[in-house]
Amino acid sequence: MSTQHDVPTSAAPAPTRVTLPTATDRPVPLIVQQWAEAWNTADARGLAALMTEQGVYQDFAFQARNVGRDGVAHWLDLTVRSIPDTHVTVLDAFQVGDRAAAQWIFSGTPTGFGDLGGRSFSVLATSLFHLRDGKIQEVTDMYNRADLFHQLGLPSDHWVAPQP
Repeated sequence: MSTQHDVPTSAAPAPTRVTLPTATDRPVPLIVQQWAEAWNTADARGLAALMTEQGVYQDFAFQARNVGRDGVAHWLDLTVRSIPDTHVTVLDAFQVGDRAAAQWIFSGTPTGFGDLGGRSFSVLATSLFHLRDGKIQEVTDMYNRADLFHQLGLPSDHWVAPQP
């Protein structure tokens, strides 16, 4: 008995793939490249332009949910005010239809968290993208805030499982 499954296909054209300098130099979907470039150049309006009109940007680590282009621009501005050298390094990314995902390193040296003596952080992050008509309808960033705070010497409730 054959168990062939039909995989839904999108009527939209295939995403353009470009090579973004990454840890692996693998092709990165254009929308992910544009998203990373907006973060790396602190281009709040550029990031907002990638979103649908009522697009949603969520950051689970900081429990932030920003709606609409103005809200998304505000989120990038707020982040860059607190972490002026905010940087995204894409490790890997892919897109299938109207879904995309990226694994990346979030790094920077905060100035907006008080005097941290110039300490920096670098944490692994994952972002999930839901696209509509070539724009980001929703993007969700996930990374470990406790790990970020631990690297900065801030209280973090950083718990490590006991080793056997």
